[in-house]
Amino acid sequence: MENTMQSEIVLEQDPRQRPKSTDERYIALVWRRFKRNKLALISMWLILALLILAIFAPFFSPQDPAKRSNEDVYTPPQGIHFFSEEGLSLRPFVYAYETTFDPETFEPKYSLNTENKIYLHFFSEGWEYKLFGLTLHTHLFTAGENNVYLLGTDGMGRDELSRIFHGMGVTLLMAGMITTICVIVGSLVGITSGYLGGKADMWIQRVVELMLAFPELPLYLSVIAILPKTVSPQTTFVLFVLLLGCLKWAQLAREVRGKALVLREMDYVKSAIACGASDQRIIVHHILPNVMSHVIVVATGMIPTFILTESFLSFLGVGIKPPMISLGLLLNAARDYQVLGSYPWLLAPVAFILVAVLVFNAAGDGLRDAVDPYSGR
Repeated sequence: MENTMQSEIVLEQDPRQRPKSTDERYIALVWRRFKRNKLALISMWLILALLILAIFAPFFSPQDPAKRSNEDVYTPPQGIHFFSEEGLSLRPFVYAYETTFDPETFEPKYSLNTENKIYLHFFSEGWEYKLFGLTLHTHLFTAGENNVYLLGTDGMGRDELSRIFHGMGVTLLMAGMITTICVIVGSLVGITSGYLGGKADMWIQRVVELMLAFPELPLYLSVIAILPKTVSPQTTFVLFVLLLGCLKWAQLAREVRGKALVLREMDYVKSAIACGASDQRIIVHHILPNVMSHVIVVATGMIPTFILTESFLSFLGVGIKPPMISLGLLLNAARDYQVLGSYPWLLAPVAFILVAVLVFNAAGDGLRDAVDPYSGR
């Protein structure tokens, strides 16, 4: 009896010795199983790296993405070197290009000048930018007073690498905002429909079916067509997000409804109803937590879908408008066959799109296998 009282006193004095809650044990089990999937774990770290690149894009960008240079139009990528004819260099460098013009077509031609080395300076001062309200000049690397183009330039002499970093931020932001709208609306509609049942469920599902049957691409193209030419790029961005968010929530609502139909028959839900709990309390405190694992998994699959959707529409020229930058808008510059054949480095945004889609899909698959730690291995 005395030992029991002493243990209770110790638990009251030291909260760290209290038993963990069911939610904490479940999260720990999910994380333990997720770590077993090495591909999913690597993908999670790559997602974190993409988010850091997107958020701190000005810091990682060696050039101002909006700066034009008539002297550097369609400059080929400059490779980073550590070895030269003199041997190993302690500082990485790139070779400068010499520009000549074709006497017949007047197109610029670039040739490497191995005698002119441009050394890279890390954490050095460069072009001015604002980040979180602060005016900064420090960048991860610059080339001093020279220009360095690791992924080449476009038809206006703008640095492709810097534009990709900024465009990735816009693309991920758009995908995240659309996914958030879909998750909130789809979850609430699906839970409400499944829990209420009866005529309410029937009418809600008719609305869901209408949204699923709606031709979203013609609607979007028609809305863009009727917008005045003077509308700001920010307005187009918001319209893009709202339109896709309002059209894409229906599938999630249908899936969540099926789970809510099962959960409302559970004993703990019937007990809450018998105790006089309101419908709002039952939905928020009893049904919603039990469908969140499925919602999170679906959300990780929505993000790569919206990345591809934005890239597709912006590539067609009906998505993000300049001066905003997105990965799809950057690909729009390579839609001409002759341009693509002469300047293949304009396809560099494709690599970032592929990486983003693959890592989100891999992380989603790993999360889907980990949300039910009690089954399987």
